[in-house]
Amino acid sequence: MPMDLTQAQALLSDRFEGVRNVVAVRAGAWSTPYFFDARIDGVERELVARFGPHLDDFAKDALASSWGCPDLPVPRAHALLRTGDGFGAVTERMSGGFLEDLDAVGWSRALPRVFAAIDRLRQVRLQTDLPVSVAVDDGVEIAFDTGQLGLTLSWHDWLTSLSDEPGERGGGWSGPLAASPTGDRSFHAGMELLATLSEGMEPPRSFVHCDLLNRNVTVADDGSALRAVFDWGCLFAGDYLYDVAWLEFWAPWHAGLARLDVRAAARAHFEQTDPAMDAFDERMRLCAIHIGLCHLAYNAYVGNPDEIAACDRRMAEYDARRGAPI
Repeated sequence: MPMDLTQAQALLSDRFEGVRNVVAVRAGAWSTPYFFDARIDGVERELVARFGPHLDDFAKDALASSWGCPDLPVPRAHALLRTGDGFGAVTERMSGGFLEDLDAVGWSRALPRVFAAIDRLRQVRLQTDLPVSVAVDDGVEIAFDTGQLGLTLSWHDWLTSLSDEPGERGGGWSGPLAASPTGDRSFHAGMELLATLSEGMEPPRSFVHCDLLNRNVTVADDGSALRAVFDWGCLFAGDYLYDVAWLEFWAPWHAGLARLDVRAAARAHFEQTDPAMDAFDERMRLCAIHIGLCHLAYNAYVGNPDEIAACDRRMAEYDARRGAPI
């Protein structure tokens, strides 16, 4: 059961000093968040607590908090909590408007800042040690799945590992996808194409955020600066262009972003620092197809046939076998 306001107030008051102004905010897909103020180490702080059943998501937030810098403003993580039948994370609260709400002018200012954040992420060492500054409650046992994170799999093997696992989070989607008006034919064709195109492809690996839209990045009102990059639950080690392809794939859903040529801007930005730039278009295509496949599965899981159809149409644009230019 999601944690309600009364439960959140009680738990936070038991854990932190001077807790006040506990306010419920819009829930995410996998967690229930609350804004609150409290004292930590004698300092008054504006904080956000998120509660949910998936410790791995919160542990990734804690891991990423050690990477914060001006180009990649990750909120500081203060604590990982045990909450009875679930878990919680407490992080710094940072302000700003949401990246996807920018108009075209705002996006033209923000996109170079997003690329700079990706550049910073490319420099992060591929390790999973949490910062020692994060307080971890008794009973919180963190064990990252290195395969799921992409740390022990080839790029080909990670991309093609997408499958329905009914006992896992998000599992049980294959039946609903097959039964949807769109059906699952393009999913299976896409998986075959992905396997063929990724054979022998091994780009430089770095951490990938994998969810830079969906209210996970805040910016200055005019788009001139990033304020915060949070919700690292989809984090994995892969081709950094996955984060670029994410913006390109979802651009038709966001009017401001749709006005920009994300691919051309990315090519110009990264061409001097990427040793595998000769395969830029092929890598972007691989990432986009995988994004589409994942969201056919996700939208089948949540029962959204309209989005299944929309993702299917978008994915088709990356499939040269169906007449779309690449």
